[in-house]
Amino acid sequence: MTRPSVAALSQADLAALATIWNDAPAASGRLGERYPLTARALDQWWRSPDTDPGLCLAARDDGGRLLGAVLARAPNRAWSDPSSGHVSLLAVAAEARGRGIGRALWDAALAGLAERGRATVCLGADPDHLLPGVPVDVDDASWRFVLRAGAVPGAVEHDVLVDLRSVELEPPSDDDLRVVDDGPAALAFVERHFPGRWHDEVRAYAAAGVAVLTLQDATGRTLGFAAAFRSDDALLGPSLTWHEALPGPAAGLGPLGVDPDVRGRGLGLQLVRAGLAWHRERGARDVVLNWTTLTPFYGRLGARVWRTYQRAQVAAR
Repeated sequence: MTRPSVAALSQADLAALATIWNDAPAASGRLGERYPLTARALDQWWRSPDTDPGLCLAARDDGGRLLGAVLARAPNRAWSDPSSGHVSLLAVAAEARGRGIGRALWDAALAGLAERGRATVCLGADPDHLLPGVPVDVDDASWRFVLRAGAVPGAVEHDVLVDLRSVELEPPSDDDLRVVDDGPAALAFVERHFPGRWHDEVRAYAAAGVAVLTLQDATGRTLGFAAAFRSDDALLGPSLTWHEALPGPAAGLGPLGVDPDVRGRGLGLQLVRAGLAWHRERGARDVVLNWTTLTPFYGRLGARVWRTYQRAQVAAR
């Protein structure tokens, strides 16, 4: 069999790539039924400072039609691991499977990452990510591909969902606490207590006009923060990548965290409860909290597991 040729992917291909992803078979039905990828989400990924056109690759038929693509990254953030790269997404048209296209794209992406000095490649979990890991409900053929390529499955992560019609959201139990949209206070708090990835991300969210809520005491001291995404924000929050799978107005919450010095006082739950109430007041019906292992914690507020991913990594070539 002739090895499929691989060439550069262009931004103009993103709508076709979204269609390929959405039409791909899943464990049940089509991938787009549970993970509906939009051209908007892909375009936002593309416009990230971490995007390297040399790591965005395509396979086409003789007429130029897109048959598959891979998006990979070798981020150079101050907080990112310089030895690690990422395969952000790999998709092959259902009718083109079994022709070596996926393997050709994969090999080209890993070779490109190795050329950029990356020894380890993570599946998903990149800055401005689309996926925290491999969706566990991709089809068996996709899992076989991942395993045969040498990837080692790791920790399981979840997106959890709160149906705001089914939960009671009492006000904070402490009258001295309040939750406000205070971007500058939130940024100062995150820089102090959560430097690195979260500070970098929250700064970008605030610059794009996303609300960043703070939990404050009576003196105005910030005790916690939570990014609060709405589906009509200029920036599509990572918790809302799959919002088209939800039937009504959706919102996102997180990243979020509280001051380590005040943990153990129930402030985290109060912060989440207040964030959910904030979204309900603005018309949301469902709220997604993404990329978490804290399902028992969020379950205390009625959150259920909505989507699940398994982290995986492989050695670069």
